[in-house]
Amino acid sequence: MRRPTYHAKLLIVFAICVLLLPFTVFSKDFSSYAIIGDTKIGTTESVYKQFLDIISKKGIHTIFLVGDVIDRPGNEKEWGRFLELTSNNYDFYIAPGNHDINSAKSLKIYGNLIRKPVYHSLSTEDTNFIVLSTETPGETSRITGKQLEWLREELRKNSLYKIVFLHKPLFPTAFGKGYCLDRHMVDRDALHDLFVKSGVNVVFAGHEHLYNRIEKDGIIYVTTGGGGSRLLTFDEEYGGFFHYTIAKRENGGYIFTVYDMNEYPKDKFSIKKEVK
Repeated sequence: MRRPTYHAKLLIVFAICVLLLPFTVFSKDFSSYAIIGDTKIGTTESVYKQFLDIISKKGIHTIFLVGDVIDRPGNEKEWGRFLELTSNNYDFYIAPGNHDINSAKSLKIYGNLIRKPVYHSLSTEDTNFIVLSTETPGETSRITGKQLEWLREELRKNSLYKIVFLHKPLFPTAFGKGYCLDRHMVDRDALHDLFVKSGVNVVFAGHEHLYNRIEKDGIIYVTTGGGGSRLLTFDEEYGGFFHYTIAKRENGGYIFTVYDMNEYPKDKFSIKKEVK
């Protein structure tokens, strides 16, 4: 077998580096999309398969996953099953969770199989969708370093709407205190202040296996970790139900409806800004 030439080797290295760098995707149609978290393919997939069936019938083919897509970090078989279920029919964007990445090795496998950077953005004419990583090796449970520098630049973009996706929530419920971004309070508060000053509208997270929505300083924070993982509570009053969110563009804004797996609406909220 003929060995790769020097230039061929350079091209291979360049291709790998490109996969691990953040990028911006410009899309013409994000008029409807779905959001789900903590699917844990490898331990369970019934909820996720039901979710895919529902959104397919609704004609929705764009999915944001807020982490813990699989169960065992770096497990190629589990990633393969996720891709088998998802990749042929849907555009998907992942904010990786601690069950997706927990080491340099699992990060490399993620890059090779998912072929998207762990943090990146997608832009429409008036909306910037920002996907972050709370699980970058050496920087877990915080947004810092090069990612934070990149985020500051992204948030300077003059977008009417700014929607953020990450795995660990900034402000967890009582079930998750100390295990989310509140583990590093100073960094967490600085991130929240950056979101406020930059006009972020909504932040979607997972990690806690429940549903929760709060508003803080004008930002809507949503925890949507009901994609199939064992629930933290079975009390629906405290968000203990399997669920997903459908986002639709309507009247110049976005309407978000949270459904249980019987397609019953459990919550609804919206964002809309007047164009000056």
